[in-house]
Amino acid sequence: MPAHHILFAFIVSIVWGVNFVVMKIGLDHLSPFLFVAFRFAIVLALLFPWLRLVRGHMWLLVSMGLCLGGFHFAFAIMSLKLADNITSIVIIVQMHVPLTLIMAHFFLREKLSYWRAGGILVAFFGVLVITFDPAIVDERIAIIVIFVATLFYSIGAILMRALQNVGVFNTQAWTALFGFPILLSLSLYTETGQIDQIMTMDMTGWGTIFYTAVLSSVVGYGGMNFLLKRYPVTLIAPILLSTPIFATLAAVIVFDESLTLRFLVGAGLTMLGLGVIHMRDWWKKRQLVRELLP
Repeated sequence: MPAHHILFAFIVSIVWGVNFVVMKIGLDHLSPFLFVAFRFAIVLALLFPWLRLVRGHMWLLVSMGLCLGGFHFAFAIMSLKLADNITSIVIIVQMHVPLTLIMAHFFLREKLSYWRAGGILVAFFGVLVITFDPAIVDERIAIIVIFVATLFYSIGAILMRALQNVGVFNTQAWTALFGFPILLSLSLYTETGQIDQIMTMDMTGWGTIFYTAVLSSVVGYGGMNFLLKRYPVTLIAPILLSTPIFATLAAVIVFDESLTLRFLVGAGLTMLGLGVIHMRDWWKKRQLVRELLP
């Protein structure tokens, strides 16, 4: 893997990490559901030329769009609104990896090795340590909400794995197509003053929306798809482990969030568990290459 592609993967990781802080800033300008509805509207407008029907798999696209576009983002934006300390939210989001593995084991009959199971247990133990940190006791509702959002993301990931030969831009376009009306409906039903919010929004507010829509969604996922078409997941996934690190650094710099010892221990355990999962995949890939070499 050439150096410029490694650098590009880290840039995507930085973009996704900073996105947590950007979205939190955006919530100072727009109500939660309206903010995400705007995000989906921009993504749909940009990716509409790639929107295609996929015969025989539309039910998968509909289900995936509802999980990833509607339910996941509805709960995720609520958790960001509820949370004062977003570093805890950042760590919980990474639990989509073990949750997806567990679902793949039960629904796709994929084997769950002892190494992966051990990594999952360590990651969940780390989350428990974070959850019972007295310093973030007021964040527990936000943590529960983001965990539900992560569950929906994992379900969507399982559905996405069943799709074959569907481009990432087409997938994102369908996600935005289903997500936009859901989030807009939630905004119209539960929020007020949408017109006033839009009319009074400054450049910072518009900048946060375009960052999440263009950089995080289109450039981020498009760039990752570019890398995954050229390199195995086991080579890219460890780089993505830096995403919560960049997110935490951004939160500390922008919001001056404090990191307690218990939080650092819990976050370290969670990242260790995720690292064990990814390292096992990398090691198995390396062994397979050795066996195939003459």
